[in-house]
Amino acid sequence: MKYFAAILFLLISIHLSAQTNEYLILEGKIDKYPVTMELTYNDSPKEVGYNYSGFYYYHSQEIPIDISQIKTSEKDSLNLISWNSYNEEETFKGIFKDGIYKGIWKKNDKKLSFELKRITPKNRTEMVHFKAKRIVPLETDLTTDTISGSYEIDFYMPKDLKLQRELVSQIDSTYQDFQTYSQRTLDAFEKDYKSETKGMLENAEEIYLSMYSYDFTENFSPVLETENYLVMRYFFYQYTGGAHGMSYETYFTYDKKNKKWLEIEDFLNTNQADEINAILDKNLRKKYDIPNGVKLNEAENTIFLAEEISYSHNFSLSKKGITFYYGLYEMTPYVYGFFDFFVPYEDLKPVLKMEFKY
Repeated sequence: MKYFAAILFLLISIHLSAQTNEYLILEGKIDKYPVTMELTYNDSPKEVGYNYSGFYYYHSQEIPIDISQIKTSEKDSLNLISWNSYNEEETFKGIFKDGIYKGIWKKNDKKLSFELKRITPKNRTEMVHFKAKRIVPLETDLTTDTISGSYEIDFYMPKDLKLQRELVSQIDSTYQDFQTYSQRTLDAFEKDYKSETKGMLENAEEIYLSMYSYDFTENFSPVLETENYLVMRYFFYQYTGGAHGMSYETYFTYDKKNKKWLEIEDFLNTNQADEINAILDKNLRKKYDIPNGVKLNEAENTIFLAEEISYSHNFSLSKKGITFYYGLYEMTPYVYGFFDFFVPYEDLKPVLKMEFKY
């Protein structure tokens, strides 16, 4: 499945990542509501300001909510923001110092104080941080500007090699270890990037930098971990010229009790596809106030490109239900980003397998 793996770079570094500033696990409360936040760090330029990203979740629900850092010049400040598929914005604005993160959480017109403390992981899967990057410069007399392609791999993964292999093999069946994987991927990128751009440069009369400055990013990161489940996210981004890049993400859920990575067939009776889709359709229309009999993309003030919704094999589980994830353009326009949709177990009862217990 490595159809995108023809692209990459020349610096490789490997880090053990227990509870360092690279990987933060914070627990505490927003007002009276217990939450956990998991943040990973990337060393993008400081002027960009988006070094921390990750997820947080309420203990009562265990539904991951993605968050990313907002640039700020204030000392010790850590400001985070999240947008969801319902066009709602929420922010954490506060100070992170001496292992304590405290400040004000805001969503729409609602404001609450929060305080989270850095914790030492207990009964958690130990993570390691692997990172590799290659920058491939191109030489041409047509411009004095620097032209290059870059590929970055930034993986936070289980330290246990067996578990790690089972995880990564879902996007590359040949995976054995990070060093071999990254070297092979980066070598392939460099070869293909030079080959693809060589012909373009030979026939170019003018140089448009965006046509040649390729940018690829590949990422694994932990989303949440409970007593019984570990959820990981894989993210891939590519830019090969044009107005914007393209990306996709996939969520993987590990059943710690049964020691297996779950497929949707493990808990949904997928032979009842019509019934599953009907349940999603009913919930979606209620959420977005779309009348029955009207195609989703024809409703008044609709955000949808798709005529209808079908269940996705890209999912995460929570205490209360299943979140289904959809790719760019799959349900909504690019500007809305990735679309996700939560459906309660209560509504899915008719199509849940009898043996499934969260």
